[in-house]
Amino acid sequence: MWLRRILVYVSLLVMLAALYAGAAIFVTLTDDGIPETREAAPTALPAAQAPLKLMIWNIGYSGLGEESDFQMDGGEMLRPPGRKAVEKNLAGIQGVLREETPDILLMQELAAPGFLTHSVDVLSGVKAALPGYGMVFSSDIRTRLFPGPLSMRHGLGTFLKVAAAETELVRLSEEPEPIMGFIQRRYHLQVTELEVSGQPWVMINVHLSAFDEGANTRMRQLREVLDLAQSYYQQGAAVVIGGDWNMRLAQTDFAYQSAEEALFWVHDFPQETLRPGWQIVIDPAVPTTRTNEQPYTPGVNYTTIIDGFVASPNVAVEEVRGIDLGFRFTDHQPVVALLRRTQEPAPAAADGQE
Repeated sequence: MWLRRILVYVSLLVMLAALYAGAAIFVTLTDDGIPETREAAPTALPAAQAPLKLMIWNIGYSGLGEESDFQMDGGEMLRPPGRKAVEKNLAGIQGVLREETPDILLMQELAAPGFLTHSVDVLSGVKAALPGYGMVFSSDIRTRLFPGPLSMRHGLGTFLKVAAAETELVRLSEEPEPIMGFIQRRYHLQVTELEVSGQPWVMINVHLSAFDEGANTRMRQLREVLDLAQSYYQQGAAVVIGGDWNMRLAQTDFAYQSAEEALFWVHDFPQETLRPGWQIVIDPAVPTTRTNEQPYTPGVNYTTIIDGFVASPNVAVEEVRGIDLGFRFTDHQPVVALLRRTQEPAPAAADGQE
C-alpha cells in the first residue's frame, strides 16, 4: 500500500513539474516585454565636455573567454566550463573598465545571474567596476518563471559618468524563429540624448542579429537603425551608433586556420547603405571578435572586426583604438574612441529622404 502511495505522489509531482515547465516555456515565448533595470548615479553627474570618451564592448556574459567554445558557433559547450571561468573573465573585464573609465560605455551581452553565468552576477560585477556611474540594463534575451539557476537575462547596458537624458528603448525587427524553440529575442536599441560642450548628441547602443538566415534580419535591423540615426541628425544632433553589428566592418586579413564552415555567420556591412558623410569608425589593426567553434588559439580561430561605431558627418574622430586582450576574457574586444563635434551644419530636411 505504501509503495502505491509513493508512486501516486511521485506521478503527481512529475505531472506538476511538467505543467510548470510547459507554462514557463509558453510565457517565455509569448511575453514580448523588455525588462529594464535603471540606477541613477549616486551624485549629480557633470556635463559632458569634448572630446567625449566612448567605449563599446560585447562581454559575452563573461562566459566566452579563451577557454570556451559555443554550440551555436559549431563548438561543443552550451555554457562556460565552470563558475571559476566566469569569475576569471569578470575579473579581467573589471580590470579593463577600471583602467579606461570612459565617459560613456555601451555594452552588449551584459547578464544578470543565471544559467549561462553559473549564477555569477555579471551585472553587479560590472557596476562595481564603475562606481559613480548611472546605468540602464535592458534584456533582449530573458526567460520567465524559470528558477534562478536555470534563468537567463542578457542584454544591453549603457553606463554614464556624464549628465544625460533618460535612456530610451527602441525596438528592432525580430528573427522569425525563436532560439531553442522557446526564446524569442527582443532586439532593441538603447538611445541616449545628451549635451557635449553645450551641443546636442545622441548615443545609440546596438547589437544586431547574428544567426539569421542570409542576414535578412540583420539587414532590416540595419536600415531601421540608420533611419533612426538620420532622423536625429536631421534635428541637429551629432549621432554615434556603437556596438556589435554582427557584420564585418572592414576587410581583414588576420591569420587563421578555421574551416570555412565556421564562418557561416560572416556577412559584410553594406557600405552603400550609409548616407553621404556618414562614417564607419574602427581600429583596423585590432580584431574585435573571434569564432567560437573551439577554444581560442592565436592564429587558429578566425578573427575579424564587427564591433565599432557609425558616426554622423558632424562628428570628428580624434582617436580610435581597439584594446587587444588576446580574447582572454571575452570573445569580443573593446573599442575606445575620442570624439568631438565639427561645425558642419545639419542637412536640409529633403536630404534625409534618400
